[in-house]
Amino acid sequence: MTVEELREAGNPHWVDVLPAGEFLCLADKTVLHSGPPIEYARMCRAHQRSMANACLFEGWAKTADDAVRLLESGAVKCEAACDYATDGSGYGIITKSVPLLIVEDRDYGSRAGLFPAEGRFGGGFCGWGVYSKEIAENLVWMRDTLFAEIAAVLRDVGGFPMKELFAEARRMGDELHSCQKAIDALFTRAIMPYALKCRNASDLLSYFAATNRFTHNFGQASSRALVLGLEKAGKRGFLTAAGGNGVDYGVKVAGSGKWYTAPAPMIEGLYLVEGAKRENQLPWMGDSSITECRGWGGRIRAVNPAVSGGVVINGGMMDVDGGWMGAGSTRIPAECLAKVKEDGHELQLA
Repeated sequence: MTVEELREAGNPHWVDVLPAGEFLCLADKTVLHSGPPIEYARMCRAHQRSMANACLFEGWAKTADDAVRLLESGAVKCEAACDYATDGSGYGIITKSVPLLIVEDRDYGSRAGLFPAEGRFGGGFCGWGVYSKEIAENLVWMRDTLFAEIAAVLRDVGGFPMKELFAEARRMGDELHSCQKAIDALFTRAIMPYALKCRNASDLLSYFAATNRFTHNFGQASSRALVLGLEKAGKRGFLTAAGGNGVDYGVKVAGSGKWYTAPAPMIEGLYLVEGAKRENQLPWMGDSSITECRGWGGRIRAVNPAVSGGVVINGGMMDVDGGWMGAGSTRIPAECLAKVKEDGHELQLA
């Protein structure tokens, strides 16, 4: 499929909120992470710490040292999020108890889920790999309280349509990866009739109004559902996953279950949050390039056209100590794409 066809394809509806263990059939003592598969011993220090935080969140360990021992022994499995019907935004930490926003593509009958933005904690536990008692309590509250009633409403009415919202946001200048001011406002207005059916309407509307770029998570779930549906329908010529783990960057292509990897690139960009230090930046961390796989993000507007070779991808810069430190762009490593072609797959990359 061409990039233009991918960009316009699909009919995403937000249909439910479910624990990852239920939706993904995720085994106990399994932690999903961003990027291609990687052994715990090879992970960057920040991802290793995130794995330990996952053990604390699930109660598999009482201390960080206990968590490390579990991980080193292999008692806790670490797997790539994009080997499931999800993707690992940022650090991409998903365990059985994490809530997922479930998006169904009505054109292809495919579903994918992604964790929500964590309100006042930003990327929090799932996206930024950080952990505290307050962060854990907030994520559980989001799962059991904040989204519980609206999930029931979505099931009752048959879902919340998002295709036209994404299309209108693109017409207003969003590229739906790093720039999402329009879609946030459009979504918040459109979700009001659904939220007002809930007893906790005030909390829901406060979440949508105050959480910056919360629609990024819906866009990624929509993109993942689309490419999985297209692949199942026999379509070829596009990527179904693209992301990094701070060490390796990898892509998957429709029609092949393999990962094609290369060293993770650095993101180049002028925007840094206050206090961020450039020397603390990790190589690419996160699977949000799934938006580029369906023709959004850097495929619409390249933030940094001076970077040469490959497909432009926009993304967030991650700090070695956890958290988000800025934004910019780079390109999918040419080595990944060369391996795809060597394996006999033709991609529509223009």
